[in-house]
Amino acid sequence: MKRLAVSILLTRDLDSTETFLVLRNPALRFFGGLLAFPGGTVDGEDANLPVRSLPDRESELDREFHTFVVTAARELFEETGLWAGHGKARLTGEQLSDYRRQLLDGQIQFAEILTREDQFLEASDFVPICRITTPPFQPLRYDTWFFRYQVPSDARPEVWPGELESGEFLGADEALARWRRNEVLIVPPVIILLRELMGRNCRSFLPEVRKLTKSYARGKLHQVYFSPGVLLAPLLTRPLPPAAYTNACVVGEQQLYVVDPGCDDPSEQKKLWELLDELLDEGKTLEGVLLTHHHPDHVGAVAECLQRYGLSVYAHVKTAEQLPEMEFAGLLEDGQSLDLGLSPDGKPGWRLEVHHLPGHAPGHLAFKETRYGSVLAGDLVSTLSPILIDPSDGDLAVYMNSLESLHSLCESVLYPAHGPPAPRGRQVIEKTIRHRQEREARLLEILRMGAQTSAALLQKIYQDVPKELHPLAMRSLLSGLIKLEQEGKAREVDGRYVLV
Repeated sequence: MKRLAVSILLTRDLDSTETFLVLRNPALRFFGGLLAFPGGTVDGEDANLPVRSLPDRESELDREFHTFVVTAARELFEETGLWAGHGKARLTGEQLSDYRRQLLDGQIQFAEILTREDQFLEASDFVPICRITTPPFQPLRYDTWFFRYQVPSDARPEVWPGELESGEFLGADEALARWRRNEVLIVPPVIILLRELMGRNCRSFLPEVRKLTKSYARGKLHQVYFSPGVLLAPLLTRPLPPAAYTNACVVGEQQLYVVDPGCDDPSEQKKLWELLDELLDEGKTLEGVLLTHHHPDHVGAVAECLQRYGLSVYAHVKTAEQLPEMEFAGLLEDGQSLDLGLSPDGKPGWRLEVHHLPGHAPGHLAFKETRYGSVLAGDLVSTLSPILIDPSDGDLAVYMNSLESLHSLCESVLYPAHGPPAPRGRQVIEKTIRHRQEREARLLEILRMGAQTSAALLQKIYQDVPKELHPLAMRSLLSGLIKLEQEGKAREVDGRYVLV
């Protein structure tokens, strides 16, 4: 699913790197609590407004380019109070404040303001920077035009509390420094643009950022950072549905570890090699490969990675036992830690902690970096769907204990193996725990009605699961029944389950 959106780089001086960044309300579901550029999604009404000075060859940009321009002007006004309309009469500050309030309250449409005041929009006010589509590993994707808009000398942006909490002009260096000091979180696409701005300015960075983002459109891995020192590399694999990607991660600043390179397709692996080669060209070093566990969608690229870069692989002993064809240079134990060198903000003593959190798999590890408190959780949680605990190599009771431990570990961003990272990681873990508890409560409720076969339980408990996924749901159900048996709450009698 894709949604059309705009993001606006506001600048007062084209020869500086200073841009206007807004803090999104923490209560927002999408990137709440993160710094971003002003912007928002396209409204159906936006397509109906005329725009002057469109590019002569508009089709080279987009047949709906004018719609994005209208959206940019509307969002600019809603979020910052800056009015991009042109006309014979100049609107007063009082008029604009009144119209803005009505627009935010849904009492008037943007088009009505333009018509009533005989105003029009100029496409030339909004300089197209680039177009970025959210990588396909996320279920909700945004097709976003990034524009540059120069704030008039006699105007200033003003954020009204609501969807946004505040806003300020920051140079690219200062914004990224605050991010590296763990003072703020920043929306990943904005990090891409700020990194390109460094050493340049709001005028001269356009060619390089366009070159980079066009490579993304051709399939190059995005520079996805949710927290400093963890570069996300989602790769197409064959995990259990609904997932289609497994998140490999590159952890570190100068001394790098590759975690869970899982793709087995050479064309998909090539994207990872291009990313690692770029990091090596920047003078960074690869220290080794780390595995969270042994499942195929987490290890598919390990052999090629070791051979290509002369690396060693590390995992828990129970994972190594499941991969006898793989030669491990060392085994990782709970409580161990790995040296990461200096943190992204230059602090010494940065380490990657090893935590043995089984349940999904006997040797499952999670990794926590100590500077920012981010956790690479592997298959302990997913931001797409519940994790399957298969009784063939999983244990639901052990898994629930591991979730509690994970909750105490995670201080900020949670990196699951499947689905987008979660800036408020503990909330995701809490939701996962609640889901498991609700499933168990439902199971006990049905068993109170009398003896039930596993097939009958499946139909009653997993009504919300598509039938093609019922074989997987049955594996999950059996894990729940085994847990109840282990706890002395239920038992099997002649093929039926009853409460004890």
